[in-house]
Formats: sequence, structure tokens, C-alpha cells
Amino acid sequence: MKTLKLILTILIAVIALIGLILYIMILTDNSTGNGMIIAGEVLVIVTSAIALFFGIKNLATNPQALKKTLISLAVFAIIAILSYVAASDVIPKNLGDDIQVTATESKYVGTGIYMFYFLAAIAILSMIGFGIKKTLNK
Repeated sequence: MKTLKLILTILIAVIALIGLILYIMILTDNSTGNGMIIAGEVLVIVTSAIALFFGIKNLATNPQALKKTLISLAVFAIIAILSYVAASDVIPKNLGDDIQVTATESKYVGTGIYMFYFLAAIAILSMIGFGIKKTLNK
């Protein structure tokens, strides 16, 4: 664990140094900021990889967490399937001539909208339910 902490500390220091160099380059007008965009993309990729690694490591060492994760993924998949079935593939008439949308794209957009509705409803009902439960338990 100490080795991992040392590696991550060195990685943070290197990233901070790169950020400082790019910041100085922007201040001196040697660069228009393109390097900062690349640095941001690299940081997002590195951070995502680290988070994914530790998440998988935690799931591998904790079977109960793996079971809960699989149940959550199954519920999410069911919501996605219900959203896809509920979505229409009819192309709206009021898009104008500039936008070309296929029936499949329209169905995917509808699926995303329905998923948002389902997940928002679940979140709101959960907040209300837990609020009522907390009030009744006092």
C-alpha cells in the first residue's frame, strides 16, 4: 500500500508540474491554450482509470458489494429496456429542413428522455419516502 501511495504522490507531482509549465506558457503567450486542453483530457483519462481500477479492486475484495452492484446494474438495464420500448421512433415534423434525423436516432433520443423521467421519478419518490420514514420513526 505504501508503494501505491508513493506512486500516486509522484504522479500527482508530475501532473502539477505539467500544469504549471502549461500555465506559464499561456501567460507568456507562447501557446493559445491548446496544451491545457490536452492536459485536461489526459487528467480526465488518468483520473477515470484510477477510479475504475480502485472500484474493480473493491468489488473483487468485497463480494457483498459485487452483489449489490450487479443488482443495481440489472435494475438500470430493466429501466433502459422499458425506456426503449416506451420511446417512439416517429420523427417530429417541426425540426426544420436543416436537421436530418433517422427513426433510430429519434428512438434513442426518446429512450434517453424516458430514462431521465424514470430515474428522476425514482429519485424524487425515494426522497419523499425516506423523508416520511424518518419523520415517522422520530
